[in-house]
Amino acid sequence: MKSRSAWQYPLRLDPRDGAAVAQTVKETGQSINSVLTLSIRKGLPMARAALSRPPSRVTAVDPLPERLLRRAYAGPDELDGVSPRQLAKFQTRKEPR
Repeated sequence: MKSRSAWQYPLRLDPRDGAAVAQTVKETGQSINSVLTLSIRKGLPMARAALSRPPSRVTAVDPLPERLLRRAYAGPDELDGVSPRQLAKFQTRKEPR
């Protein structure tokens, strides 16, 4: 394999990570460079996903218009006549209090 232009970077590894690299080199018979290069190629997409900012919206569904929300919640619902004590009877023990 022809060598491409080298990109040098002083790498500071945690001792546990260094030991994991050394163990992988020993088990596979590959060079440290090959192990680190493959680790970067395989791990970079996961690192990018983990370090990326989450999208501003969690859902792709547009929020309901304000007038629709007011209309939906303006009228009485089935729990308006239920007291807190009666409501507690309907709840299971597994629900948070």
